[in-house]
Amino acid sequence: MDYKERTKERPELQWDWGHAFTSIEVNKQPVSHVLGPVLASHRFTLPLTQLARAVSYAGSGTRLRHVVGRLLAGREVKVGVVGGSISWGHGSGNRGETDWFSIFSKWLIAAFPRSNVTTRNGCVPGVMSQYMIMCLEQSLDPGVELVFVEFNLNDGQDGALYNNRPVKDTERLVRRLLALPSRPAVVLLHSPQHGMASYPQVPRKVPFHHTPEDAYGAISQYYDVPGLSMRTALYRLAVHLQKEGFLWEQTFQDIHPGVHGHRCVADLPIYLLQQVALGLLLRPFSAEDDEVLREPLPPPMYAGNEPPDAPMCVLYDQFKDLVVSASGFQYLDEGKPGKPKPGYIATTPGSRLLVRVNTDRTTPPRRPPPPAASATEAAAAGLAAAAAAAAGADALVRLGPEPVRVFFFILRSYEHMGMASISCVSGCTCTPLTVDGNNVRRASQLHLIPLSVSQAGQCDMAVEVLNTTHSGEHKMKVAGVVVAERAGQDTYLDSLVGPGGGEFGVKEHTGLRQAVTWSKGGRKGGPEFKGEWRRA
Repeated sequence: MDYKERTKERPELQWDWGHAFTSIEVNKQPVSHVLGPVLASHRFTLPLTQLARAVSYAGSGTRLRHVVGRLLAGREVKVGVVGGSISWGHGSGNRGETDWFSIFSKWLIAAFPRSNVTTRNGCVPGVMSQYMIMCLEQSLDPGVELVFVEFNLNDGQDGALYNNRPVKDTERLVRRLLALPSRPAVVLLHSPQHGMASYPQVPRKVPFHHTPEDAYGAISQYYDVPGLSMRTALYRLAVHLQKEGFLWEQTFQDIHPGVHGHRCVADLPIYLLQQVALGLLLRPFSAEDDEVLREPLPPPMYAGNEPPDAPMCVLYDQFKDLVVSASGFQYLDEGKPGKPKPGYIATTPGSRLLVRVNTDRTTPPRRPPPPAASATEAAAAGLAAAAAAAAGADALVRLGPEPVRVFFFILRSYEHMGMASISCVSGCTCTPLTVDGNNVRRASQLHLIPLSVSQAGQCDMAVEVLNTTHSGEHKMKVAGVVVAERAGQDTYLDSLVGPGGGEFGVKEHTGLRQAVTWSKGGRKGGPEFKGEWRRA
């Protein structure tokens, strides 16, 4: 049976709050009036009991309370999601409309009509959280205030309760998110693991506990980050009760939710935000909330498990900030409206592009103290600086012995292309590399070209166009650079493109596929052809 038919929407199961809050008053006003659109703009599919169970961790919700308060006050709010193919919209039947994040986005805009809400789906099918740690800025808008994270299926299994690899990866991603200048609220969304909800049916499904999801709970509790569990939302209905309409084959296409399943997923964040809005009526945002909101991040839960504090994945306009000089190179956009293809382009031998990157991967990373917003914070920053100085200057500047992989985004095409050398010229060392921009296939595609580079806070690298050419011409285009998150030769990007480099197939980050965004003006982006999905 076609998955769209098997997992079709089930209107007969849907319900809403109706008059549930009419008799409850706050300041002599019915809650149903105060929060009218918030409570009335969505019909749930999951039963109320399962919605409550699916909130695996609510915590204080301080950051989320702040965001919902801004929504209720009619402020401008940006919302994003990072994850894999589930949250990207695979299996939804109509990505950009019936995937869970689009359903949630449309509800958010309707629920808070006075607020200028913008949402962006920054998911990339087939990648792990390790990729998003590096390339987060390519998936989120500046100033984002609420971010959903859904990587537990893509990050795979690890049976260890302690020192769990997917949990450590997710911790670094969460730290990157929480440390953004906009200080966003973060919500973890957990999907059922392989073999639990997958279709077709197999003789024996994996049991409820066969997932690292419970180990992720430590992140939620340590950082006070809410967690939502699709496993817990459906398991009782699908397995214990075998309830019609909620069987695994009726909610999941394969390992991805189907049409009906995406509606079930959308129920979870909508329910969570409704509960936060109700909570704000009973306990308004307070001075204590504000104090917690301004707290700095605690040390990593796993000692030393910090992401670098320097840009790692820098493309297009952001890449200009890393360019020290461009002799013979011009920054040009060769794309079309909605599909930009900018980069630094040269066409003559001797042209030279000088790029400065940070390859320092010491742990903890060397950084100045954060700007102090109060006398107490200033004193704390001063004490930290004094302690660091007392430890000795050598402890601050010692760099790791392992090289760091640096990847240049270089265009390879079937015509006009030349050759270039990439080398380290100041502050760091590496073996120079010659790259040929000529592509033997009739295709134009960004490639990731890797080099192993010594660690340095300021590493100057040059791309210089050579006289040698296989096409008779000398065009060279550089669109950006990625510095690996961790030192060593075996990096996540190497696993994506191969140790010698290769095509960069993440269309969401090359301009070949426009992200789905929602605002009061409607939707932008979405499927370009039937069955669009990049398998990694």
